[in-house]
Amino acid sequence: MSVRAVARRYAEAMADVAMERNQVDEIDNELRAFAGMIEAGSELYDLFASPIISQDDKRRVLEALIARTRPGEATANLLRTLLGHYRLHHLDAVYEQFRRQINRRKGIVEAFVTTAAEIGPVEREILDRNLREMTGRSIQIQFKTDPSLIGGVVTRIESVVYDGSISTQLREIKQRLKSGGV
Repeated sequence: MSVRAVARRYAEAMADVAMERNQVDEIDNELRAFAGMIEAGSELYDLFASPIISQDDKRRVLEALIARTRPGEATANLLRTLLGHYRLHHLDAVYEQFRRQINRRKGIVEAFVTTAAEIGPVEREILDRNLREMTGRSIQIQFKTDPSLIGGVVTRIESVVYDGSISTQLREIKQRLKSGGV
Protein backbone atom coordinates (compact mmCIF):
# COMPACT_ATOMS: atom_id res chain seq x y z
CA MET A 1 0.00 0.00 0.00
CA SER A 2 1.36 3.46 -0.90
CA VAL A 3 2.45 6.00 1.69
CA ARG A 4 -0.31 8.32 0.50
CA ALA A 5 -3.03 5.68 0.94
CA VAL A 6 -1.80 4.80 4.42
CA ALA A 7 -1.48 8.47 5.34
CA ARG A 8 -5.05 9.08 4.19
CA ARG A 9 -6.34 6.42 6.60
CA TYR A 10 -4.59 7.98 9.58
CA ALA A 11 -5.66 11.45 8.45
CA GLU A 12 -9.31 10.47 8.10
CA ALA A 13 -9.34 9.06 11.63
CA MET A 14 -7.58 12.15 12.97
CA ALA A 15 -9.98 14.45 11.13
CA ASP A 16 -12.89 12.55 12.71
CA VAL A 17 -11.40 13.11 16.16
CA ALA A 18 -10.58 16.77 15.49
CA MET A 19 -14.09 17.55 14.24
CA GLU A 20 -15.78 15.55 16.99
CA ARG A 21 -13.78 17.31 19.72
CA ASN A 22 -13.98 20.70 17.99
CA GLN A 23 -10.16 20.88 18.03
CA VAL A 24 -9.43 21.27 14.32
CA ASP A 25 -7.23 24.37 14.62
CA GLU A 26 -5.36 23.08 17.66
CA ILE A 27 -4.62 19.68 16.09
CA ASP A 28 -3.76 21.29 12.76
CA ASN A 29 -1.17 23.54 14.43
CA GLU A 30 0.31 20.66 16.43
CA LEU A 31 0.57 18.33 13.44
CA ARG A 32 2.08 21.10 11.29
CA ALA A 33 4.69 21.80 13.97
CA PHE A 34 5.62 18.12 14.39
CA ALA A 35 5.66 17.54 10.62
CA GLY A 36 8.04 20.48 10.34
CA MET A 37 10.33 18.98 12.96
CA ILE A 38 10.31 15.57 11.27
CA GLU A 39 10.62 16.81 7.69
CA ALA A 40 12.56 14.72 5.18
CA GLY A 41 16.29 15.23 5.48
CA SER A 42 16.21 16.30 9.12
CA GLU A 43 17.99 14.39 11.87
CA LEU A 44 14.64 13.43 13.42
CA TYR A 45 13.42 12.07 10.09
CA ASP A 46 16.58 9.98 9.76
CA LEU A 47 16.20 8.74 13.34
CA PHE A 48 12.55 7.69 12.96
CA ALA A 49 13.11 6.17 9.50
CA SER A 50 16.20 4.18 10.54
CA PRO A 51 15.80 0.41 10.82
CA ILE A 52 18.99 0.32 12.90
CA ILE A 53 17.74 2.43 15.81
CA SER A 54 15.58 0.47 18.24
CA GLN A 55 11.91 1.27 18.76
CA ASP A 56 12.66 1.84 22.45
CA ASP A 57 15.19 4.55 21.58
CA LYS A 58 12.76 6.10 19.10
CA ARG A 59 10.01 5.99 21.73
CA ARG A 60 12.25 7.79 24.25
CA VAL A 61 12.99 10.55 21.73
CA LEU A 62 9.31 10.91 20.85
CA GLU A 63 8.28 11.05 24.51
CA ALA A 64 10.91 13.75 25.12
CA LEU A 65 9.50 15.76 22.19
CA ILE A 66 5.96 15.32 23.49
CA ALA A 67 7.03 16.38 27.02
CA ARG A 68 8.76 19.47 25.64
CA THR A 69 6.05 20.62 23.19
CA ARG A 70 2.99 19.40 25.15
CA PRO A 71 0.58 18.63 22.29
CA GLY A 72 -2.98 17.65 23.07
CA GLU A 73 -3.93 14.08 23.86
CA ALA A 74 -5.23 13.32 20.36
CA THR A 75 -2.04 14.51 18.64
CA ALA A 76 0.21 12.71 21.14
CA ASN A 77 -1.76 9.49 20.62
CA LEU A 78 -1.46 9.78 16.83
CA LEU A 79 2.31 10.31 17.09
CA ARG A 80 2.66 7.27 19.34
CA THR A 81 0.51 5.18 17.00
CA LEU A 82 2.54 6.21 13.97
CA LEU A 83 5.74 5.32 15.81
CA GLY A 84 4.32 1.95 16.85
CA HIS A 85 3.48 1.18 13.22
CA TYR A 86 6.89 2.37 11.93
CA ARG A 87 5.32 5.33 10.10
CA LEU A 88 6.26 8.39 12.14
CA HIS A 89 8.72 9.53 9.50
CA HIS A 90 5.73 9.86 7.13
CA LEU A 91 4.04 12.44 9.36
CA ASP A 92 4.29 15.08 6.61
CA ALA A 93 2.11 12.91 4.34
CA VAL A 94 -0.37 12.33 7.18
CA TYR A 95 -0.53 16.07 7.83
CA GLU A 96 -1.07 16.84 4.14
CA GLN A 97 -3.93 14.34 3.99
CA PHE A 98 -5.34 15.70 7.27
CA ARG A 99 -5.47 19.21 5.76
CA ARG A 100 -7.22 17.85 2.67
CA GLN A 101 -9.78 16.00 4.80
CA ILE A 102 -10.56 19.05 6.91
CA ASN A 103 -10.84 21.29 3.85
CA ARG A 104 -13.10 18.79 2.10
CA ARG A 105 -15.36 18.57 5.15
CA LYS A 106 -15.54 22.36 5.34
CA GLY A 107 -16.29 22.63 1.61
CA ILE A 108 -12.96 24.29 0.85
CA VAL A 109 -11.04 23.37 -2.28
CA GLU A 110 -7.28 23.77 -2.54
CA ALA A 111 -5.80 25.59 -5.49
CA PHE A 112 -2.10 25.55 -6.31
CA VAL A 113 -1.11 28.63 -8.28
CA THR A 114 2.27 29.01 -9.95
CA THR A 115 3.38 32.30 -11.45
CA ALA A 116 6.60 33.39 -13.14
CA ALA A 117 7.15 36.10 -10.53
CA GLU A 118 5.66 37.04 -7.18
CA ILE A 119 2.23 38.66 -7.49
CA GLY A 120 0.85 41.36 -5.23
CA PRO A 121 -2.11 41.30 -2.87
CA VAL A 122 -4.49 42.90 -5.38
CA GLU A 123 -3.72 40.26 -8.02
CA ARG A 124 -4.05 37.51 -5.40
CA GLU A 125 -7.48 38.81 -4.38
CA ILE A 126 -8.63 38.98 -8.01
CA LEU A 127 -7.40 35.43 -8.62
CA ASP A 128 -9.10 34.20 -5.43
CA ARG A 129 -12.41 35.83 -6.44
CA ASN A 130 -12.23 34.41 -9.99
CA LEU A 131 -11.49 30.91 -8.71
CA ARG A 132 -14.35 31.09 -6.19
CA GLU A 133 -16.72 32.17 -8.97
CA MET A 134 -15.43 29.47 -11.31
CA THR A 135 -15.75 26.63 -8.78
CA GLY A 136 -18.65 27.90 -6.69
CA ARG A 137 -16.67 26.90 -3.58
CA SER A 138 -14.39 28.48 -1.03
CA ILE A 139 -10.78 28.39 -2.16
CA GLN A 140 -7.55 28.00 -0.23
CA ILE A 141 -4.71 29.07 -2.50
CA GLN A 142 -1.07 28.08 -2.20
CA PHE A 143 1.19 30.30 -4.28
CA LYS A 144 4.64 29.55 -5.64
CA THR A 145 6.85 31.01 -8.33
CA ASP A 146 8.62 29.37 -11.26
CA PRO A 147 10.56 31.75 -13.54
CA SER A 148 10.59 29.13 -16.32
CA LEU A 149 6.92 29.97 -16.98
CA ILE A 150 8.13 33.30 -18.45
CA GLY A 151 4.73 34.83 -17.63
CA GLY A 152 1.12 33.92 -17.02
CA VAL A 153 -0.35 31.53 -14.46
CA VAL A 154 -0.69 27.78 -13.99
CA THR A 155 -3.46 26.77 -11.59
CA ARG A 156 -4.24 23.27 -10.33
CA ILE A 157 -7.55 22.64 -8.60
CA GLU A 158 -7.89 19.03 -7.51
CA SER A 159 -6.96 17.06 -10.65
CA VAL A 160 -7.63 19.83 -13.18
CA VAL A 161 -4.79 22.04 -14.46
CA TYR A 162 -5.43 25.41 -16.09
CA ASP A 163 -2.24 26.37 -17.90
CA GLY A 164 -2.11 29.96 -19.06
CA SER A 165 1.67 30.23 -19.00
CA ILE A 166 3.59 31.89 -21.79
CA SER A 167 6.01 28.95 -21.96
CA THR A 168 3.13 26.57 -22.74
CA GLN A 169 1.66 28.94 -25.29
CA LEU A 170 5.05 29.22 -27.03
CA ARG A 171 5.38 25.42 -27.03
CA GLU A 172 1.92 25.09 -28.60
CA ILE A 173 2.76 27.68 -31.29
CA LYS A 174 5.98 25.80 -32.05
CA GLN A 175 4.02 22.53 -32.42
CA ARG A 176 1.51 24.19 -34.77
CA LEU A 177 4.30 25.63 -36.87
CA LYS A 178 5.96 22.22 -37.13
CA SER A 179 2.74 20.55 -38.17
CA GLY A 180 1.79 23.30 -40.62
CA GLY A 181 -1.36 24.14 -38.68
CA VAL A 182 -0.80 27.92 -38.47
